[in-house]
Parts: sequence; structure tokens; C-alpha cells
Amino acid sequence: MAIVKDVTPEQIETLRGRVDFYMLRGILPVARRWPKKPKPPYTELQAEGMAVFAKANKSMRRIKTNILEAWRALSYGKRASWTDAYRGIAMKYWKLTKTFPLIGLNYEVIKTSTTVAVKWEILKMSLIYGVAEEVYFEQTNPVSLSVINKAVKPVYFTLMDDEGRRQVAPFIKYLDE
Repeated sequence: MAIVKDVTPEQIETLRGRVDFYMLRGILPVARRWPKKPKPPYTELQAEGMAVFAKANKSMRRIKTNILEAWRALSYGKRASWTDAYRGIAMKYWKLTKTFPLIGLNYEVIKTSTTVAVKWEILKMSLIYGVAEEVYFEQTNPVSLSVINKAVKPVYFTLMDDEGRRQVAPFIKYLDE
């Protein structure tokens, strides 16, 4: 990145596509090398990674208000935004398993006089073209309130697969009411 002192519109037009001119923080004119996008043909792994990233981005539009608020609460005071965390979980899961993770679309905390459980609305997507996506509900096993009262506070719930890998869902903070 370089600070620009004097540049004409003709020079900007001549360097278009190779040098990016912009205002840093809205006050300082600077120039940097134009970012390069990889050109096709991509490797098979690059193409699959791009597809996972695109699916993760598209799925963000489908999450409900409860989940959105939980994601935002998790990112409060942190450098990365909730969208970065969301994409990061999806990409890490894909890197480990080569499958797309489950996505928590909504949740509901179900509290009885003796137990607490979380009911999740889950989106299951596939990376294979033509395979239909599926939305279903799943409830966690009820946890006794006496166990929660003995646990170190705060208590969080989230979605995990059978091997204990995190799915694309925020940590839901359980609050005693």
C-alpha cells in the first residue's frame, strides 16, 4: 500500500485492473496492488471450497431472529464478526469431514419443573448437486435442573455431531429464570 500524493484521472484509468486507488478511512488517498482472483481451471479442492463458502453465505439468510441474536451476542466485544465465525465453523467442518455441517436455524429452550432441553430447527444441506435440502427438528436429551445448578456457570448449549465436532450453531447461554 502506498500513499498517493498526485494522480490524474488518466493515470487511474491507465492502471485500472492492476492498481486499486481508494480513500483509506475516508481521508487519505492510497494505492495498492489489485487483488487477484484465482482463474479457472480451479483445482477440484478449490472449487469445492468455493462451493462450501457460497452455501454457507446463502444459508445465513435463512436463520431466524433467536439464532441471529445469539450469534451477535457471541461476537460482541470480539474482533471477528458473527458472520466470520459462522463461515469459519462451516469451512473447518468441511475441511475435516468433506461434508457440509448441519445449520441451526432456530432454537427454543424447553424448561419443565425438573429438566431443561433445547429444541433445534436444523437445516441439512448436501454438497452434491441435486440432493434436496432437509429441515427438521431435534431436541436434546433433558438435563436435570439439579445437575445444572451444580455446574459451573454459565451453562451453554450448542449443536455437535456424534464425534463432538461443532455444527454451525451459536452457543446458547442458559439463564436461570
